[in-house]
Amino acid sequence: GINAEYGPFRSNMVYRSLVFLSFLLVVHSLVDLPFHARGGVAWKSRLHLRNIRGDQRFEFDQKLDHFDLRDNRTFMQLYIVNRDFYQEGGPIFLNIGGEGPADGSERYGFQGVVAQKFNALMITLEHRFYGSSVPNKDLRTPNLKYLSSRQALLDVASFINFWWEQEQSQGKPRSKVVTFGGSYSGALSAWFRLKFPGYTLGSLSSSGVVNAILDFTAFDEQIKVSSGPVCSSYIRNTTHAFERAIKAGRGAEVKGYFNASSLVDPDFFYMIADSAAMAVQYGHKAQLCRSFEGVPNDDNALMKTFANFTNTFWGKDFGSGCFYDTTCLQKDPSKWQPTNRAWRWQKCSELAYFQNAPAGDESVRSHIITYEYHTKQCHLIFGDAVSPKTQETNEWYGGSQPNGTNIFFSNFSDDPWQQASVMKEVNPQEPFSLVTCDGCGHCMDFHAPNDSDPPQLQASRLNFIKHLHNWLNI
Repeated sequence: GINAEYGPFRSNMVYRSLVFLSFLLVVHSLVDLPFHARGGVAWKSRLHLRNIRGDQRFEFDQKLDHFDLRDNRTFMQLYIVNRDFYQEGGPIFLNIGGEGPADGSERYGFQGVVAQKFNALMITLEHRFYGSSVPNKDLRTPNLKYLSSRQALLDVASFINFWWEQEQSQGKPRSKVVTFGGSYSGALSAWFRLKFPGYTLGSLSSSGVVNAILDFTAFDEQIKVSSGPVCSSYIRNTTHAFERAIKAGRGAEVKGYFNASSLVDPDFFYMIADSAAMAVQYGHKAQLCRSFEGVPNDDNALMKTFANFTNTFWGKDFGSGCFYDTTCLQKDPSKWQPTNRAWRWQKCSELAYFQNAPAGDESVRSHIITYEYHTKQCHLIFGDAVSPKTQETNEWYGGSQPNGTNIFFSNFSDDPWQQASVMKEVNPQEPFSLVTCDGCGHCMDFHAPNDSDPPQLQASRLNFIKHLHNWLNI
C-alpha cells in the first residue's frame, strides 16, 4: 500500500488509452531548456529530427486530491511508453515528469542508452498541472491548491499501483521500477525513493534540487565563480549599464532591445540576469563570454552586445513572453501555459529558490532583485494567502541531507543549482558524484553520451550503472 505517513489514499482508476504513433522533434537530453528559451540557436543546436515509432501515449484517471477520501474527482494524466529496448521481464525505467510538458525525449539521451543495456521499458509520467495533465484545464489560483510535490509523488505511487494491477490481471509478476529525474524532477525522483521505498529499487537524481532555499543568493555566487573573474565582470558591468540607462529615462529604449518594453523594472532585471545565468547553467558560458570579447567598456556597446546575445541565443521572444511578466502571470490566462504560472505557484507555495542578488559590490544581478521583490510578485499573482513554506518542505524531505537508500545524486561543477542539491555523500547508500570540468552544466549526465564527453562525466555515468546493476541484482 501507499506509505501511511502520506495519509488516506485510494487507488480507484479507470484505464483509458489514447494510443497513437508520434513523430516528434526530440532533443539530446531529458531535462532541457525551459520553454521560453526555445526560440534561438541554443535550442536549434539541440534539436534532432527523429521518428519515435516506439512511443505510445496514454491517459488514465488520476485522483485530484490524494489527501481527501471524500473527494472522488479525477483528472486525465498523460504517460508515455517506449518499448524500443524492452524485453519481457526487464525493469521499468520511470521518468518522473517535472515543470513542463512530457515529450518522451529521454529515449535519445543517457536514459535510452541505459534502457538498452538493461532491456528496460521506458515510461514518462507527466506532472500534474503541466502539458495536457491540467485538472479541468484550470490554472486559476483556487485550483492550484492541488499542485504540490506531495500530490505529485502520490500520483507516481498511484500510477505504479495502476501498472502493477494491469500486470497482475495478465498473470505477470510485478516489474522492478527505477525512477529517473533531473532538476526539480530529480528532486522528485529522490523524494519518491525516500518516501516510498517499497515501490522502487533505486533512483537517479541528476542536479536534483532537494534543498528548498528561500533566499537563494548562493545561485549567483556560483554564477560568478563558474563564469570566472573576467566574464563575470562583463556581466556585472552590463547590469550596471542597464541600471544607469533606466535611471536616465531610457527604459523604453533599452527594454526594447529585448522586445520587452512592457516589463516593469524588477521583472526586466530578473530577465536579463536569467539570460546570463542560463548560459552558465546549461554549459554555454563560453558562448556568452566570447560575445563580449573586443567590446569596448561602453554602456551602449555592452547593452547592445548582451541584447544581441540574448535574442540570438534564447530567441527574440525570450524577454517578451509571459514568463518574466508579473502582470501577464496575474491577468492573461491565454499565456499561462506551458510552464509559466504553474511553476511560479510551486516556487511561491513550497519551493521558493528565489534568486536574489547577493550583498556587496560583486553581484552580477541588479540589487533591485530582492526577497521582497519575489514575495510581492507571489502576492500580486496569487493573492496574500500564498507564502513559500520552504522550512516545512525541508523538514518533510530532509533538505540537503535526505536520508534514504539507493539514490544516486549527480551534480556538475558549473551548475548554480548544485547549491540547492546534495553537496556531499549523505550516507554510503546514497552515492554522490560531483562532475568537475569546465562547462559542466545542469543535468549534464542526461545528455546523449558521445566519445568527446569529459572523462569525469563518463566515469560518473559508469559509476551509476555499477550501482544500478547492484540494485537490480543483475
